[in-house]
Amino acid sequence: MDIRIAGHSHSRIVPFFFVGVLSSLVDIGLMYGCTTYFGIWYMYAAAFSYCCGIVVSYFANRYITFHETSRRTASQFATFAAISVSCLIVNLGIVWLGVTFFSLTPLLAKIIATCLAFLWSYHGQSKFTFRNAS
Repeated sequence: MDIRIAGHSHSRIVPFFFVGVLSSLVDIGLMYGCTTYFGIWYMYAAAFSYCCGIVVSYFANRYITFHETSRRTASQFATFAAISVSCLIVNLGIVWLGVTFFSLTPLLAKIIATCLAFLWSYHGQSKFTFRNAS
């Protein structure tokens, strides 16, 4: 399926979305487990779980979404991680704002933050990390 936005093809946005769902389930599930079962402060749990989601997302996007076959895994992961960390900063900021100022539960704030970071993540990963993918 070839989705065009502003004249650019975005045929990989659907698989990227489903990989995002998978990594978000890992992220949110780990955050929930860390806060609920281990009593870890929600901000530490959110940062840890997000980093775990980055690893899942990188490998799933590399092989499923972008069908990447190059051997430059380390440098590519560094770019992927840098973009993901920028999303993490936004994500944590939204979680903090949601909990502190809007009295949301940490889990609800996390879900909202994850949804808002999706488009930036897709743009960054498709334009910078996997720009040469087949």
